[in-house]
Amino acid sequence: MRKLSVLILFTIMASLSGIVFADTLINNSQLPKAAQTFLTKYFPGDAIKKAKMDQGRRGAEYEVDLSSGAEVEFRDNGDWKKVKAAKGKSVPTAIIPSAISKYVSKNFAGQSIVEISRKRGGYEVELSNGSELKLTEDAKPMPARQYGNRPR
Repeated sequence: MRKLSVLILFTIMASLSGIVFADTLINNSQLPKAAQTFLTKYFPGDAIKKAKMDQGRRGAEYEVDLSSGAEVEFRDNGDWKKVKAAKGKSVPTAIIPSAISKYVSKNFAGQSIVEISRKRGGYEVELSNGSELKLTEDAKPMPARQYGNRPR
C-alpha cells in the first residue's frame, strides 16, 4: 500500500512540474528587446509565425519560428542560442565568428552553414552537406570533454 501511495505522489508531482515548465505561446512584443532587435536586423521582412517561452530551471528561453521556415532560440537576456536557416538558405554570415566562416570556406568549399548553436567554449555548426563541426570561436576543434563526450 505504501508503494502505491509513493507512486501516486510521484506521478502527481511529475505532472505538476510538466505544467509549470511547459512552453507558453507569447506575443512578439513579449520577446526580450535584444531578441526583437536581432530578428529585425538579421531576418528583415520575415514575419514571426510562432513564439514560445519555456520557463526552465535556468530562467526563460524563447523559441521563434519564422514564416520563411527559419528557427531561432534565445536565452532569457535575448542573446541568440541557436539559429537554424530556412530550407535552402544559410545562416546570416554576420552572426558567425569570422574565424569559423574562414575555416568553413577553406576546408569545406561550396558548403554553407545552415545551423549554428552556441555551446560552452564554442560553437556547434551544421553544414549544408550534413557535416557537424564543434569549434571554438577561433575555429579550433573543441576538446571532446567540453561538449559532453567524455572518454570512458
